[in-house]
Amino acid sequence: MHYRIQVQVLVTQQPTAAYPLRTKALLFRFIHSYEASDSWTELTNKARVVVPKNIKVKDQYNKPFAMGGTNVNIGGFDTNAPLFMIGDTITIRAGYRYFDKQKNDVLGPTESDGTLAIIFQGYISKVGSKIPIELDCEDNMWKLKQINAPNKTYKPTDTLETIVSDMLQGTPFTVNDLTSTTFGAFRTQNETVCEVLARLRKDYHLESYFRGTELRCGAVVYVEQDAINDGPKVFRFQYDILDNYELDYKRKDDINLSCIAYSVNSVGQASTTKSGKTKTRQQRLEVLVSYQNGAFVRTVKPSGQAADYAPNTAGERRTFFFNNVTDVVALGNLAEAQLSKYFYTGFRGHFTTFGIPLVKVGDNIDILDRKLPEKNGRYKCKSVEYSGGEGGLRQKISLDYLITRLDAKGNSIS
Repeated sequence: MHYRIQVQVLVTQQPTAAYPLRTKALLFRFIHSYEASDSWTELTNKARVVVPKNIKVKDQYNKPFAMGGTNVNIGGFDTNAPLFMIGDTITIRAGYRYFDKQKNDVLGPTESDGTLAIIFQGYISKVGSKIPIELDCEDNMWKLKQINAPNKTYKPTDTLETIVSDMLQGTPFTVNDLTSTTFGAFRTQNETVCEVLARLRKDYHLESYFRGTELRCGAVVYVEQDAINDGPKVFRFQYDILDNYELDYKRKDDINLSCIAYSVNSVGQASTTKSGKTKTRQQRLEVLVSYQNGAFVRTVKPSGQAADYAPNTAGERRTFFFNNVTDVVALGNLAEAQLSKYFYTGFRGHFTTFGIPLVKVGDNIDILDRKLPEKNGRYKCKSVEYSGGEGGLRQKISLDYLITRLDAKGNSIS
């Protein structure tokens, strides 16, 4: 098949007090280059678009609009209204047009409404001053950097969903709390919403990321129903896996991995408040779990003492947070179950491929090898980096963990 690269970048101007008539919607069907990210490992997904100046684009009325000329103010560097400003919305769509086996003219991948697939939506966060023009962009987290959280103390019984929903009142964003999590009394003071989310990530390992206008929060980051609805995305060696130099196949016996698991709980005390309520204090339980000589080994931090664990210099150490676990034995059991996901024989790292099938964070990735089918497996996608423009369309897909092994036909092996 012959694939023709398709790209559409839509920039919608946002009026300001200084420029109330900035209402153009500019559609670019040619871009010098672009890159974008889709991941839960960073609060903010970002993009960068490089726009050539001496081309024509179409406005919202489908009329050609020349980018060049002395009367066009690209970034706000003279008295004319600028074409691009911080806060303008931007959508990047990308894919291919091709003829299928039945000779049908196909556009793909597409959204459910038949339009070209969206790989990034957000806001311009920086306008470059050079030519070609560089636009730095951020997803909806950019908005939360502009919104102040209320100065407020939340009760120990308030869940993460309750707290974040309260901070997002009056915004177009919804909250999908992937876990129902309480973590004691929590206070916000002179912070933006994004700064609060960053503190929740740092102190409690409660992740936050946007999927469209839905903010997903919690200790669990993947919505498995998304992957089930989309189906596994299949990639094959010797076919569409273009660069696998950072994709390592390791045996389980060669892996050195440990984790620190902890839980913060409210513990009742014998005394009461003036209103008769039982006083509580915060208790932190913590355990180090490592895998040694084919078995898990636990090291429990004594209550009230600072942890002093030797670093895992020969491998990797992860941190897991569990909600309201009051017993170190139960905490160790949960840590072992979570850590077990990362002890497997299979691929680790990332690989580069074309833009079909389009992959998003949380998708299930089937990796097949015709020559070595014993290496076949299904993996969870941790992140995707998109890039395109004059050089084509590429995806760099990073794997999180093995879901299941697959046979030569791609069927699951229990």
